[in-house]
Amino acid sequence: MMLTMRGYARRFSLPDDWQAAVHEAIGAQKDNILLWLPLFTGGGIGLYFSLPFEPPLALALSLWFLITALWLLIWPLRHEGGRQMAGWLVLCFLFFLVSGFMAAQIRTALMHAPVLERDLSPVEIEGTVIDIDRLEPGAGSRVILTDLVIEKLRPAETPRKVRIKIHKDEGLKTGMRLRVLAGLNPPSAPVAPRAFDFQFYAYFKQIGAFGFAYDAPEALAVPSKTGFAGTVEALRQGIVNRIEAQIPYPQASFAAALMTGERAAITEEDWEAIRAAGLAHMLAISGLHIGMVAGLLFFISRFVMALIPVLALHYPIKKYAAAFAFAGALGYTILAGANVPTLRALFMTGLVLFAIIIDRMPFSMRTVALAALVILLSAPEALFSAGFQMSFAAVTALVFFFEVIRPWWSRLYRGAGWGRRVLMYFLGVLLTTLVAGSAVAPFSLFHFQQYPVYDLPANLLAGPLMAFVIMPSVVFSFFLMPLGIEFPAFWALDMGITGLLAIARDVAALPNATVNPPVWPGLALLCLVLGVLWAMLWRGRGKILALVFVGMAGAIIMQARVPDVLVASSGKLIAVNRGADGWFVSSRVRDRFSAENWARLYGQDYETLGRFPKEGTADGITCGEWGCRMVLKGRHIAFSDHENGQAEDCAWADVLIARDPLRVKPCRAGLVIDRFDLWDNGAYALYVPDDPSALPRAESVASVRGARPWVSSSRR
Repeated sequence: MMLTMRGYARRFSLPDDWQAAVHEAIGAQKDNILLWLPLFTGGGIGLYFSLPFEPPLALALSLWFLITALWLLIWPLRHEGGRQMAGWLVLCFLFFLVSGFMAAQIRTALMHAPVLERDLSPVEIEGTVIDIDRLEPGAGSRVILTDLVIEKLRPAETPRKVRIKIHKDEGLKTGMRLRVLAGLNPPSAPVAPRAFDFQFYAYFKQIGAFGFAYDAPEALAVPSKTGFAGTVEALRQGIVNRIEAQIPYPQASFAAALMTGERAAITEEDWEAIRAAGLAHMLAISGLHIGMVAGLLFFISRFVMALIPVLALHYPIKKYAAAFAFAGALGYTILAGANVPTLRALFMTGLVLFAIIIDRMPFSMRTVALAALVILLSAPEALFSAGFQMSFAAVTALVFFFEVIRPWWSRLYRGAGWGRRVLMYFLGVLLTTLVAGSAVAPFSLFHFQQYPVYDLPANLLAGPLMAFVIMPSVVFSFFLMPLGIEFPAFWALDMGITGLLAIARDVAALPNATVNPPVWPGLALLCLVLGVLWAMLWRGRGKILALVFVGMAGAIIMQARVPDVLVASSGKLIAVNRGADGWFVSSRVRDRFSAENWARLYGQDYETLGRFPKEGTADGITCGEWGCRMVLKGRHIAFSDHENGQAEDCAWADVLIARDPLRVKPCRAGLVIDRFDLWDNGAYALYVPDDPSALPRAESVASVRGARPWVSSSRR
């Protein structure tokens, strides 16, 4: 028996020279081990969130302890070569893979809070204001309330936080206790399978309901001492109020976004122009802004200290300037809301400044990897946010690129005169834009189905404005506001933002300013990211495998199918893909939110969506009193708007989509989706195969997401 087992082992094992090559290839990654750790940690996080069920925490803990014990057991072998080194590295990567999985599961358990299960309207709410987002003039504010008492809900059912829109928002302040009559809704499910999951977003914000106020709120108590968070929020609102008093709209909304991170007041029209020009990164506070603030404070403070002979000759003013710059960056981060991109930027800026203090090289891929590792372990859900992905993609690409060209760049800069330095500045802006734009393009296409065609010239024009006018004005405004003499800085900030907006609007107005393809499959993005990271991180001839990952991404994108039919979870809206003629919707009035998101997901402007005929036949769709019918790839598809037409539709259709519960039993249609299916499973996407003998495939939101803590049923 033993001989037989050994024979099988020899048969399926690699030859000795191959084994040595594999062990050598794995061992060669030892010096790059820190750079690989965020990748494996993210892999564990992605594995947890992709499961269709909630795994037992005890299983993850047991596996983590087992791998930790094995890893520590062979720790002394980490300096050996061959199999021992390869085994140690494999266990190290497995440790961080399981650590990411466990961190995501623990974070999910810690963030659990009650979620509203049904619509409540009208209902009286009492709560304390912890956050205010001012909307555009006349639109009111969005506020987040906590410490809630909600009519018709028991304490155990009451959400921890709710967000409501208040139109009459005069006198609102953070820390205020108020009572308001409002309508509340549960967080909405995705509008289509694999679309943006708003319930996931709300779960990790601990917001259990969203709604709107019917009238002005009643103040029950004036703001009291609410701790550090309340003080910071009050300071942010004070800054916004001073901006709005001295800078005209819409420039004021952009100034508020840059100084406090409050972007809600920016109109959708301006947002579209900014995105179309490829300048959205200039408003989302991240590495660009934190780095500029820290850099300005570093050079200004060092220059001032250099003017004082006692300090310049006897003290390490460079290190003092680095400490002062970090303090300023920390304060700016707190004012900006301390979201994931700003925290990542602060952490990386802190490492850079700390490296200056201890006389080390400040910029490296290790800094980026360490920042990613800290954020992934502390807030695992950030892995799926566009902000996290795009900011790290840009920073990783820039650091890697400039590490590669550093020797050449240093030789070119050394001994250069002012003319060459000016040219090198613009060349640096050009290269930075090209590298960062290329790095974030896949994520922009995946999350927003948009790529700005003219982002390079737009950034070349806007970059100097941001670096030399806008951000210096922001920094000086912070210093001048306590003295009440902020007007000169605000004036310069107004001029800079006016120029930035003019650039964005002019670029966005150019023909074919954006490319809007259909949404990418998530697996394609994953393969593309793995391919690029593999090329960056792998040491040795194995880099060629990066082409395999990139090729897989391309193949997945090319073979991805767009749905033929979409059904909203409300049952009130249906969309049909007519190929070259685009998408047609059953209504332009019902469920417009779903229609707008469907159009964006599949690369079409909402205004160009076709419309089902009210009566008669048009574009292959026939509609009557009880619903509509069409023949798609040889299949009869019926959309029943009323139970009176169900019997006839059941007799005719291969696929029946009924807005009401199905009353006809049995129904001849091979595939039936009725009101109860939509309640239980959410929105549907239907794929009609070319083979006439095959039934269409139905995919629902519930079938994609499974039963997870952040998933609430569509049944209301």
